[in-house]
Amino acid sequence: MEGMTSDRTRKAITSLRSTLALYQRRRVPGASELARPARQALA
Repeated sequence: MEGMTSDRTRKAITSLRSTLALYQRRRVPGASELARPARQALA
């Protein structure tokens, strides 16, 4: 998602990251692996 400029996409990824944070705190397998690309997409 390089060069992403869509505000809607940014909001969706931000929402996804907050949801994944809940699962990471509960130590759900795979949550960290899913959060990594979302974090990189916003960087």
